[in-house]
Amino acid sequence: MKKSQFSNQTVYWTIIAIVGGLMAWNLFATVTSGKLIGFLPVIIQAVLLALILTKNQYAKIGIKAWVIIFLIIANCLQFIGRLLKDAVDNFVNFNSLHYITTGFVVLVGIIIFIYVNKTVTVIEIEK
Repeated sequence: MKKSQFSNQTVYWTIIAIVGGLMAWNLFATVTSGKLIGFLPVIIQAVLLALILTKNQYAKIGIKAWVIIFLIIANCLQFIGRLLKDAVDNFVNFNSLHYITTGFVVLVGIIIFIYVNKTVTVIEIEK
């Protein structure tokens, strides 16, 4: 039987805190907006959190896929999309907070990806 081994407990608890915090935020936003499509990220984050907490063999792959898709690619697309929109509008409605926020999330995603790659290993456990 294979299990994920988190050699750095700080990375382990930081990932749990980030995923749990984002899940709570998405749940709050979904309930207040009343749009059922908002449960999709909540379900994805709940599955990821379950994989992490049970130290499932797919936790490392799940974290890396989640970071790449939802933190890095999605925020890069938001950054580029807003940049193109602002360029078309001659930067009349320029909002630097958006660029700082999306850039920060991409940076956090890259850091998480690097640390998960270095500190999480999948090991064989004998029964």
